[in-house]
Amino acid sequence: MIIEMLYPEIANLHGDNANIDYLAQCRPDARIVRTSLTDTPAFVSEKVDLVYLGPLTEQGQLKAVERLRPHRGRIEALIEAGTTFLFTHNALEVLGSRIRNIEMDYDLPAVGVFELESTARMFGRYSGKVMGSIAGLQHPIVGYKSQFTMVSAPDSLPGFLTADRGIGRNTHTAVEGVRRNNFIGTSLIGPLLVINPHFTRALLAQLDPDTEPVLAHESLAIAAYDSRLADFHDDRRWHPFERVSPEPQ
Repeated sequence: MIIEMLYPEIANLHGDNANIDYLAQCRPDARIVRTSLTDTPAFVSEKVDLVYLGPLTEQGQLKAVERLRPHRGRIEALIEAGTTFLFTHNALEVLGSRIRNIEMDYDLPAVGVFELESTARMFGRYSGKVMGSIAGLQHPIVGYKSQFTMVSAPDSLPGFLTADRGIGRNTHTAVEGVRRNNFIGTSLIGPLLVINPHFTRALLAQLDPDTEPVLAHESLAIAAYDSRLADFHDDRRWHPFERVSPEPQ
């Protein structure tokens, strides 16, 4: 199994790179390719089982856009062919159509894989929890948001999950992230794979259908998930600004 981690020198916020650390513990036989900004991504010329990009600063987003834009066609072909991608937090915005920042005064084209626009307001940070369901998985996804940016996309663009609690792509929708074939993009941090072991098991099965998935530290991971899920089900733990019920557009 080959896992490519894009631009870890700049895509390393919120501890989200623990997603790859955990996958490496679950599959110690996997080869982790750490692609720097000066490298050509491995997915351009060889078969990669999972392509990962984690959270970036605003300037880091623009650098990632610059590096990935020449490979837009290859990325689109891999998504269509069923290659697994995991883009967390604001990494998803890199593949959208436009990235704008109100205070920093730019409005620029992104890579253009998805019809998705992001708008950052540096003095309008949103922080909150999200709990939602995804097709084919019995256990809810739980996670956190801490972001300056809201995302807009047409209803025709499938989401990663539907939020039962918290917000989706923005405060007006319960649809969160993007799911196209095996591409997963979500604004959630956590790290997602560490705090959602049932989802991680399903992801491992998707990456290698012929091998029974094994979770590292399984009993601890599931106990932590069960405790967190109970917390997320507790109405007293939610605050009005978290917008427990998404507002209509």
